[in-house]
Amino acid sequence: MKGFYAGGFFYNPKTREVLLHKRDGNTKNHPNQWAFFGGLGEGDENPVEAFIREIEEELGVRLSLDEVIPLCDYYNPVRQTHRNIFYVVNDKKKSEMTLGEGADFDWVSLDVVFDYDLTERIVRDLKTFLSTL
Repeated sequence: MKGFYAGGFFYNPKTREVLLHKRDGNTKNHPNQWAFFGGLGEGDENPVEAFIREIEEELGVRLSLDEVIPLCDYYNPVRQTHRNIFYVVNDKKKSEMTLGEGADFDWVSLDVVFDYDLTERIVRDLKTFLSTL
């Protein structure tokens, strides 16, 4: 599949928190907003492979295929790409991960996640996620 975005988040069911990425002010798309970890597919990657690569690049965490849970996928007309969203059930402490790009990252309670400065698509995807719980 060419021209796709693969992204997502970690979910800790014990604390009902999601791990989100705070974009820095130097990025062209959605500077300083909270978002998912992810990016565009490269080479012959499929969306799951791209997500696994992005998590390793952005957090220093190596995932296996069986840890990745598909959430949703749809066409994003604004970016003219297919959007593939995944999540991983994980309870890693922030101190056990290393930020590879962006301003910050943190565990955010589902009770307050919509109080954060999120993009329209992140809000949509998180609402989809909440509907599965």
